[in-house]
Amino acid sequence: MIGGISLFGGRGSIIGMFFGALIVGVFEMGLRLVGTDPQWTFFLIGVLIIFAVAVDQWIRKAAA
Repeated sequence: MIGGISLFGGRGSIIGMFFGALIVGVFEMGLRLVGTDPQWTFFLIGVLIIFAVAVDQWIRKAAA
């Protein structure tokens, strides 16, 4: 879940989605500013998204 919108359904908001996109954009820009290879940039963005989904699932299991 990045920005309050879960990949597995549920509620989200436009503002949350905006901030989620902003987080990914800032992360990508930061990696590019330090000179990270574009392939590594895409890989690390994928890791960020996978991490967010894993945290979302962990929170859902803990709440149940």
